[in-house]
Amino acid sequence: MALVAAVVAVAIIIAGFAAVALNQGSNGGTSQKDLPAVVAAVTNVSPGVSSAVGTGNLPQPLVATPPTAVLKGPTQKPELLYIGAGYCPYCAAERWSIIVALSRFGTFSDLKLAQSSSTDVYPNTPTFTFYGSSYHSDYLDFVPVEETGQEQQTRLQTPTAAEQQLFRTYDAAPYTNSPGGIPFVDLANQFITVSSGYSPQVLSGHSFTDIATALADPKAATTQAIVGNANYLTAALCHLTGNQPAAACTVAPIPDLVQHLPTAK
Repeated sequence: MALVAAVVAVAIIIAGFAAVALNQGSNGGTSQKDLPAVVAAVTNVSPGVSSAVGTGNLPQPLVATPPTAVLKGPTQKPELLYIGAGYCPYCAAERWSIIVALSRFGTFSDLKLAQSSSTDVYPNTPTFTFYGSSYHSDYLDFVPVEETGQEQQTRLQTPTAAEQQLFRTYDAAPYTNSPGGIPFVDLANQFITVSSGYSPQVLSGHSFTDIATALADPKAATTQAIVGNANYLTAALCHLTGNQPAAACTVAPIPDLVQHLPTAK
């Protein structure tokens, strides 16, 4: 009986380790068990919540570039280029808003949960990774470049020569006060935003589920930040797509934000 009990105990321990391994992702041990519910929430923020949040009292994060041709992506649609890194907490914050905004124009596949570096400012900020994901839209091309994983030495992607040139041109004065900063987001060479539109501190102390669940509450501080920033991005994207689709571009506060997009100085 003692031998049987020992065998059973070992089997339970092995099963426990297997369960833990099953729920471990490749992002510094981030559990993926809540992924479906979290992705469903962030990709389906209701128009009512978006309208109630408005700008979330955030300042305009976008800067207009001088008049230039619209940057086209792989399928010759206006391109949103994102350059970021897994360790970066500001990238972590910005990804939530990018996903909310782009989900109004298309569909993501294979997103994974992730965290920023445990040793950087705002450690372990909950987020996603675009590495290994895909995006389909009838209106836009999304080109994400995740240079590293959660650890800075884990190299994932390298920007192309053309992407590096855009980075050098627009991730510099007078477009930003933090030259060379990430995340770098280029909206078809018409608008630029560098760093995150809100502080990653807003997400500190919250789990993935906390943040995702709160996206149904326009009064939640995390929702105000994520969706307010996403609304600014949405307005710029609507400008690029000729206000298509209507479901994304005609719901308040987007039409007003489109009318007040920044212009080149």
